Amino acid sequence: MRSKAAGWIAIAVFFIAAAVSAPAADIEYLGTPLKSKYPDGEMAYARNVWDMQLFAGRIFLGGGNSSNRRPAKNAGPVPIVAYDLKKNAFVTEDEVADEQIDLFRIIDGDLYIPGHDATGSWKRGNFYTRTPDGNWTMYRNVPDALHLYDLVKYDGRLMAGIGLYEGAAAGMTRDMGRHWKIVPLGRSRVYAFMPVGGKLLALKKFKRTSRPYFSVAQYIGDGEFSARFDINIYRMFPQTKFRRKYARAVRITPVGEKVLYIGGYKYNDHQTLPFGLYLGRMESGRYLARRIMLPKNTLPRDILCRGGTCYLLTQRDEKGRTVISVMRSDREDLLKWERILRFRYPTFARSFEYADGAFYFGMGSDVDPQLWRPESIPVQTGDVLRIRYKER
Repeated sequence: MRSKAAGWIAIAVFFIAAAVSAPAADIEYLGTPLKSKYPDGEMAYARNVWDMQLFAGRIFLGGGNSSNRRPAKNAGPVPIVAYDLKKNAFVTEDEVADEQIDLFRIIDGDLYIPGHDATGSWKRGNFYTRTPDGNWTMYRNVPDALHLYDLVKYDGRLMAGIGLYEGAAAGMTRDMGRHWKIVPLGRSRVYAFMPVGGKLLALKKFKRTSRPYFSVAQYIGDGEFSARFDINIYRMFPQTKFRRKYARAVRITPVGEKVLYIGGYKYNDHQTLPFGLYLGRMESGRYLARRIMLPKNTLPRDILCRGGTCYLLTQRDEKGRTVISVMRSDREDLLKWERILRFRYPTFARSFEYADGAFYFGMGSDVDPQLWRPESIPVQTGDVLRIRYKER
């Protein structure tokens, strides 16, 4: 008989109920709000909706491109655009002095944007906050933070995942950046934080290698981190045949004591290409993970949990068009999923949100930085769609 831990590491089974197809008439095109800033052609790549976040009656949209390679390289500053649910219209609230809005965080009731790649001097990194009543504040005070990839509140501190010119670091402050403690964490960059089982992990990139490789550091208290060499690429992304050297964990979504996340290959500088969906947890200090197998040729793109339900956004190419699906699972299970919505579109949905009985989709595109052509970037990049859906 296998031990409980061994059984949990084993590959997961993914169940899909009968698909519910959304006819084309049910798809509402709401607009391409970043098109005025980033027109068709090369610049359309910067319309990628990297993230969507519901906050204070509006759905905020990521945009821009922080890659140092074309197309649309270093596409900042980026407008802060949102869809107002009451007005049924897009609004531009402000802009960030960074090349890309990669993700949003809600911390202590305010909306945060990490400064992904500052347009100004490398001597300081940025982050931005918005209160529920609409006031934006820019904080340009993170020492030497060439890149600030993630923010989290833990142990009474605001913590920042940082890429320094010299390597990876975690920054922490108790007073919104008037005083920072910067903890160097070796080479690479801290791309994300993973809260799991009451612990906090700082994640760098993972390398396909049999040698020890420093990818993860665990917060141990008193403002200090400790390397976790046991959490390597094979532990983080089990049951996976890797096709590229480096991988990252993205769309990290804590669900109780567990955590859902997507594995993505590192490509085009700061971006990722997804390859799998994973569920992790801590058991007696040991990190355990399992892969949730998706249907053949299906890629996960985004994760959203609301109340007792989690949703997964996926894509699958079919006869020259992309099939986009939303799947749901009870957050107490996370191994049994059913497809609740499906539609076709000329390009994939990179991010999604749910509000007031409807799903909202932010469309994206991927490019090969060496082989791309302006005409190969779908003009639908940056489209925002809505499909009405009422939970049973």
